Amino acid sequence: MQRRLAWTLALVAAVAVAAGITVVAARALETDEPPTRDEYLADVQAVCTRYGEELDRIPPPGDLSSPGAVVESLEQALPVLREQERAVKALETPPALEADLARFFRLTDRSLVELQTALDEALERALYPMATALTRFDEVRNEAKAVARKIGFAC
Repeated sequence: MQRRLAWTLALVAAVAVAAGITVVAARALETDEPPTRDEYLADVQAVCTRYGEELDRIPPPGDLSSPGAVVESLEQALPVLREQERAVKALETPPALEADLARFFRLTDRSLVELQTALDEALERALYPMATALTRFDEVRNEAKAVARKIGFAC
């Protein structure tokens, strides 16, 4: 479960990065056309790389039966994940991907809500509700991963 949480945090985090904003801004100065699918995916990968490196420095909880370990990990990871999501949402998208991206972001939003719930429950030392929220997060994350694969995210 520890590896799963770490992988989950890395995947969700890999989906949003501020580095991509710079790429989009530079492209906007060059043309008024939306990015191609390949250009967009490259922008997302740049975001994934930047935030993935930051998330890799955050240790996963050593023991999921210890709310303190969950608190320590999620208090560090959630702000990074939220920042990453904002960065990816800020990227200009190809019109052909808008429907899939809307679904992906709805799932990502839900997954972050579940992580926040897990953190809140861990702070209250409510082990079962914390574990339940982490399970819901895992389920929503898996749905988001399926959509990400359909879109072509490589991270």
